[in-house]
Amino acid sequence: MGRRERLDLAAQVADLPAADAEKLLRKHLKKRPRDTEALAALAEVLSPQGRLSEIASALVSAAMKADAPALVIIHACQAAHDRREYEAARRIAVHGTTLHEDVADLWLARGRAEVATANAPVAAISFERAHELAPGDMSILAALADADLSRGAFPIPDKHAKRLLELEPEVAAHHVRLGTALRFNDHLEKAEAAFRRAIELDPSLQSAQAGLAETLESAGQSEAAASQLAEIMSGPKPSFAVVSAWSRIQQQLGDRSAAITAMERYLATQQGGLSHRSNMIMRLGRAYEQAGRPDDAFRCWTQGNSAHKGRWDPDAREKFVDVMIDTLNADTIETLPKAAPSPFTPVLVVGMYRSGTTLTEQILSAHPSIAAAGESPAMPKAVKLLATETGPLADFPSSLANVSQEAVDLAASAYVEQIHSHIRGDFIVDKLPMNYLNLGIASLLLPNARVLYLVRDPMDTAISCYSQSFTSSMAFTADLDHLGRAIQQERRIMEHWKGCCGLPIHEIRYETMVSEPDQTLRGVLEFLGLPWNESVLEFHKSKRVAATPSMDQVRKPINTAAIGRAAKFETHLQPLRDAMSSLRTDG
Repeated sequence: MGRRERLDLAAQVADLPAADAEKLLRKHLKKRPRDTEALAALAEVLSPQGRLSEIASALVSAAMKADAPALVIIHACQAAHDRREYEAARRIAVHGTTLHEDVADLWLARGRAEVATANAPVAAISFERAHELAPGDMSILAALADADLSRGAFPIPDKHAKRLLELEPEVAAHHVRLGTALRFNDHLEKAEAAFRRAIELDPSLQSAQAGLAETLESAGQSEAAASQLAEIMSGPKPSFAVVSAWSRIQQQLGDRSAAITAMERYLATQQGGLSHRSNMIMRLGRAYEQAGRPDDAFRCWTQGNSAHKGRWDPDAREKFVDVMIDTLNADTIETLPKAAPSPFTPVLVVGMYRSGTTLTEQILSAHPSIAAAGESPAMPKAVKLLATETGPLADFPSSLANVSQEAVDLAASAYVEQIHSHIRGDFIVDKLPMNYLNLGIASLLLPNARVLYLVRDPMDTAISCYSQSFTSSMAFTADLDHLGRAIQQERRIMEHWKGCCGLPIHEIRYETMVSEPDQTLRGVLEFLGLPWNESVLEFHKSKRVAATPSMDQVRKPINTAAIGRAAKFETHLQPLRDAMSSLRTDG
């Protein structure tokens, strides 16, 4: 078929009603099924009608060819997505961005497919690339703002949500995006105002109603939060956001049965994509556990974790720890350049996730001399900057052996600027648990830092991780064997740092802290050089929101309820025991 003929076809189709255009294109494709331009034109006709699935096979086949047009690939991604074939959509999009690396809509399609396959941190990278290519595209900016809310970093970045509101102040969904970031960043009054404005603009927007209810719940107004959602919950199809908020609120009110029923009904409707459904299944499992149904709970967690299982490489983590230990040891750390002390005392709270780091941060933040930065990205960003300054990223961390004073000072300044972008204080708690990997580097950048190392029974730690919905970047939590191996590497590198990193390290046993809080916390404050203050024992009265999976636990007084949690799952944990065979179960 010549170019002239293709132009004639395009001209004919452009002026026809949709039904006539479809008829003409289908007739043409029967004769010339390999005409990708005609196929793309037919997709353009069917897409607004939600009918891409009718030509999905042809689109996918054409999209995976080496010369596939970008428009065909975009429609093929959408067709696969419509059929809930999310992994297929992701593969098509990756192929598309390889062929057409400067097409913003392909990066957008790729990001959406990565979100659908529960890979939010990777999706954020794709959306960022799309935004670079098309900075004025509002749908891309909205996707990027949504990715900010899902990437698992705290405080939540809100610049894209704010930009959306600057450009489109009357769009209710944009107020919801900003409200969500404000809520997680502990600005509850501003969050409430944002959600109420969204409801004014669109009373039917369920995400706005859910956001307001979550904010009221975070402020301790559980009854008002429940009332906000009661009418929607009585309707035919409450959304994921509404059911998620409702189940949290009902459990806080003590009505576990209502929470379980709501989640079971949501899952029975087959609503939502993989990410939402896996998250809801994990929540249901925790409710089953609290209801005394451990086998049902574990079944849910195994099903929910399947979204991330296999995405983490335990051998790569062990190799990384090997190189870090070899590079930053007692002989080398002393000789490497150090930055000047930071203008505040960084308190690095580290340890395996779910070992008590959030509880520790919440307790310390009640002290008048201590501010809390949450799970700050400051250290990972500083480490990445340091790595790029010392050579190719592939050579990191061994390249640290040749780090310069200039590079250390630059990375140290970046850390301080990131922390000071949202918090000030004489003592600032940086509670990103996995900074345990970076303590040797921290000793170079933050020579006046103090380290609080949380240690909890490894079996309890592991089951607590396994029961939570983490992002794909922490996919070791989705596999019992990988969990055990991750804990082994955490203990291994911490033993190394204790002997050589040069920073004072104070170990806190979770079990001792919750059993003997007064004595434990006096020891912590003495280690930090701060006077005793009774407020640390009343941390649960704080209005501060802890934006982690522990957000509701830390609103209660210290208790020992979580000690021995793994025992009820004994029959399911052999892979974990095997992976942690070299660790004593008492930690």
